Amino acid sequence: MESDKPAAKEAKKTRTPWTFNRLLLVLAFVDLVIALVVLGGFSLSIFVFTGPFLIPAVVCTALLIWRPNQWFYLAAGIAAGYLFILFLPFVITGLANPANAYDFAGNTLGLVSLFWALPAGVIGFWRTRKKLPLPDARSGWRTPQGIYALAVVFVAVGAILTSAISYSHALGTPAGGGFDFEPSRTVNVTAQNFLFAPSTLSIPVRTITAIVVTNKDSTLHTFTYDLNGKRYSHDLLPLATTKFLVFFDTAASIRFWCIPHESSGMTGTMNVA
Repeated sequence: MESDKPAAKEAKKTRTPWTFNRLLLVLAFVDLVIALVVLGGFSLSIFVFTGPFLIPAVVCTALLIWRPNQWFYLAAGIAAGYLFILFLPFVITGLANPANAYDFAGNTLGLVSLFWALPAGVIGFWRTRKKLPLPDARSGWRTPQGIYALAVVFVAVGAILTSAISYSHALGTPAGGGFDFEPSRTVNVTAQNFLFAPSTLSIPVRTITAIVVTNKDSTLHTFTYDLNGKRYSHDLLPLATTKFLVFFDTAASIRFWCIPHESSGMTGTMNVA
């Protein structure tokens, strides 16, 4: 009887080997966290808002690591993917402008997590329920599911590199072209926390004035205004400074705003006098 006790202890110590689906779901969760950090401009403050939404992914992934079974596979797959489905309108907006580097890269990484997690969770659930073997963590990369996972990564990396090149090109292109003269006046504006500061600008009439806007947010803004029936708009790239020249020949009060965030109160006034 005593000889059976060591064998029983050894059996308890034996760990369940890692399957490819288990590994992929853990990687999808890690990728999800990285995506949120990038979306927040590498500021951990993003988790103040997203933290509660991450709790299901944290719990389900931990349960899957502890004891993989059919329901933990499915729960981990849904928990790691639902966040980017829930905020799909914002994801589409972030992907609409590749020059907005942080939003584009963060949302692309988030979609990698989604495209990895849901199939891995469903397949893990189905094969475990049917008592079919799952590929191990190493050989799984050579299966059709592994090739699909790698293809998703390659597409995402290509998209992010394209976005980075677009951002670099836009950053190096002066807004409105080049000028061979210096402005007579410079007005500095900061775009931060989805607000313009100051929101009221004093622009001298009949004076070439440079407006220099520093965007401290990690998202794209615009400086937009209407004048004499024509709309003027300047893109404010994330974490970059944009400079453009204005010349008003009559006194006026001109309202300006950010197109994507006007409803959030990102507006201001140029007082020309």
